[in-house]
Amino acid sequence: MDTIISNNDNIEQIRAELACLREHFNEKLEQQKLEALAEFAAGAGHEINNPLAIISGHAQLLLRETENAEHRRQLAVILAQVKRAYEMIADIRYFARPPKPETEQFDLVKLLQSLAAEQTPLMRELGIELHFETDFDSVNIETDPLQLRLVITALCNNACDILQITGGNIWLSLQQTEGWYEIWVEDDGPGVATEIRELIFCPYYSGRQAGRGLGFGLSKSWRIMQQLGGSIKYEPSKNNGAKFVVAIKSM
Repeated sequence: MDTIISNNDNIEQIRAELACLREHFNEKLEQQKLEALAEFAAGAGHEINNPLAIISGHAQLLLRETENAEHRRQLAVILAQVKRAYEMIADIRYFARPPKPETEQFDLVKLLQSLAAEQTPLMRELGIELHFETDFDSVNIETDPLQLRLVITALCNNACDILQITGGNIWLSLQQTEGWYEIWVEDDGPGVATEIRELIFCPYYSGRQAGRGLGFGLSKSWRIMQQLGGSIKYEPSKNNGAKFVVAIKSM
């Protein structure tokens, strides 16, 4: 009997060690993938940005010299597409090697209030109401406020893109769980289909139609939260739309 118990213990220990090795392997693989992406971005940026700069320079020169309305329209399209290509390379670089966080102590409630005040007028023009809700008067945390603000802004913009045709509501709220503060961004749009939920944080995946976006907003948000020692996840909303939960460690 003792032999059987001992063998069971050994099996459980082996399983635990295998799980640990698998997790370590996945972490190393993810890091190597990011490094490869960073090297690609650096090389692609150098090779692509040079011809883009020439195209942009000539287009701007022609735009200044021509009065023809149709020619000006075509040149404006060229410049817009050049800018889009620049942004694509910049997004790859950001995702692969984001800037090191510059942490400081600040009031999270004030940051969210400021963000909501900034976004509300723009959203109302599109028929979207942004609601900010929290039971806290102030919450002191220590992280990078600029990068955290980028994440919440990206989530609000993502919800706004979904609702801008039909209008609707976005709820921005602050909750607390054990050892963490959670920032919820919810909407009452169509939500995210079950079959694509595992893909929404992947670079260049986008549920939008071709040409309507690069699909980097959510993946950049995920990468930033990884850098900040927090997390971001998707959940179905009680309002039948999408809900993103951003978690930050409390002090």
